Amino acid sequence: MKILLVLNKYIFRDSILRIDLGYWIFKIPLVDLGHEVYFYDTVDPVEKDFGKIVESFKPDLIFCCMTGNENMAPYEPWEEIEKETLSGRTKTFNWFCDDTWRFESFTKKVCNKFTVCSTPEPKYVQKYKDIGYSNVIVGPWHSNIDFHPIALQKDLDVSFCGVPNEDRVQYSKLLLNNGINFHYHYGLTHEDMLYSYSRSKIGLNFSKNLNAADKQLQLLRAPGAFTRRDKAQMKARMFEVPASKTLLLTEYTENLEDFFEIDKEIICFDNPSELLAKSKYLLEHPNIMNKITERGHQRFLKEHESHVRLKKVLQEIKSK
Repeated sequence: MKILLVLNKYIFRDSILRIDLGYWIFKIPLVDLGHEVYFYDTVDPVEKDFGKIVESFKPDLIFCCMTGNENMAPYEPWEEIEKETLSGRTKTFNWFCDDTWRFESFTKKVCNKFTVCSTPEPKYVQKYKDIGYSNVIVGPWHSNIDFHPIALQKDLDVSFCGVPNEDRVQYSKLLLNNGINFHYHYGLTHEDMLYSYSRSKIGLNFSKNLNAADKQLQLLRAPGAFTRRDKAQMKARMFEVPASKTLLLTEYTENLEDFFEIDKEIICFDNPSELLAKSKYLLEHPNIMNKITERGHQRFLKEHESHVRLKKVLQEIKSK
């Protein structure tokens, strides 16, 4: 298949230009699967005339991860994409990432510009249908196993990689103040992040983002309070951690049991005391921890590895 891949290859973090996640989990696996891929980088495309690319490349599918963020991705070709969708000659698809907090402000306003869309949240499929959009599929996160150095010595007990926010800092202090060998990493490249996961016995996932509205609500919360479960969303690290042959200890997110068997393949916590108690128990019982880790890794390989995921997603797009 000829696929025109439209997403940002690069992202600025802390004023440093880095290769973003989509390059590792979309571009490389699609090429590995035997597809002819033209990568249109929405940050700095080699050829900025998107219409010219469509006419010369003649794709079978335009596969996008459009953000609506002009500061991050200034060359997102919205008008040209909508034109192709309306023409019917080229199927267009968008991989939405943040429906839990951007559905109302972004997704519902632009999904009709694409032939097919995906959501990482199974519970949001009905929201698309409620606004009259039926060509929606579940597109869960995934990770490319080729970039996980899984044979490393596990010299970190517990780790987390991600942007700091109030909740995450409080959880971190809780673990450190109670004797857990915990490591918080921020600002890593994708490669270094996977390296950190692979060195860890337990990889944490905190599922809640703090966007602008959440930050305003913080002012109304009591000191030491934690954000609500209903802000939780599916995160890529839920799949990156098991891919690294590391035990995933995660905040529960609705429909997570669709992807992993809880207490057999991953472990969940719902509050600070659970996080601390379960971290201690797992570290004190390595045989149990290792069995759960192995089951989670095998489930990842079977269903959530990037090549497996994209092959299934392409089949679903084709059927729409």
